[in-house]
Amino acid sequence: MALAGSICLAVALAICLYGIGASLYGARSGRREYVASGRRAVYALAGVLAVAMAILQAAFVRSDFSFELVATHSSSTTPLFYRLTAVWSSQEGSLLLWVLLLALWSSAILFLTRRKLREVAPYATAVLLGFGAFFCGLLVFLESPFSTLASPPAEGSGLNPLLRHPSMMIHPPMLYSGYTLFAVPFAFAIGALVTRRLGAEWIRATRPFTLAAWLALGVGVMLGARWSYMELGWGGYWAWDPVENASLMPWLTGTAFLHSVMIQEKRGMLK
Repeated sequence: MALAGSICLAVALAICLYGIGASLYGARSGRREYVASGRRAVYALAGVLAVAMAILQAAFVRSDFSFELVATHSSSTTPLFYRLTAVWSSQEGSLLLWVLLLALWSSAILFLTRRKLREVAPYATAVLLGFGAFFCGLLVFLESPFSTLASPPAEGSGLNPLLRHPSMMIHPPMLYSGYTLFAVPFAFAIGALVTRRLGAEWIRATRPFTLAAWLALGVGVMLGARWSYMELGWGGYWAWDPVENASLMPWLTGTAFLHSVMIQEKRGMLK
């Protein structure tokens, strides 16, 4: 199963590279079939990564200690709830969750705009797949979640005690949803700049994703504050450590962005 997961990641990287090329070629040449092929590459990317995540999740549920990640971040005595969440307790699992969410949100926006923003969308597709290629490259070459052990241990190391908190189920996915959802308006903004289509049409198309990104990241920040208060006992809800600031600063920037696009859409200012 680990081999199948590694193959999925390699295929995902190849899909990203193909989709970038097809989208840019279709946009430059005016050949819509290549634009459509680039869009479908995003759908395929989401499907392949979903299979990879399912393989990794199944390994944690089964306590398959032949997976190095399972052996170092779970154990047979870890409750099922925390075995399910242990997938993103590691850097490798977090990267896989990140790129999966990116692919899902990218698929959603490109499906909704498949008959709109015909000039902007191919460049946005290339940007989103560029992000996907970066994260897939990390997973394939540097931080593979499907590394195996030649001699699997009889028992795993277990989950870090600090991560045994109910927020573990929802806090990281909410944060990563916020981060990856913000990639959608960014990609369409880049497409608008490239094509000089700087009106409000791309803003209207991406508005739901911008609002969802701001909300998801805000909820993730609040859950993180509560988590640190409960687990670390630093005397308050916010300790200004790098992890908390890393989620707060994008939320503040996103708040400014949200206000600026509302003013552009309604008054034509702050373009």
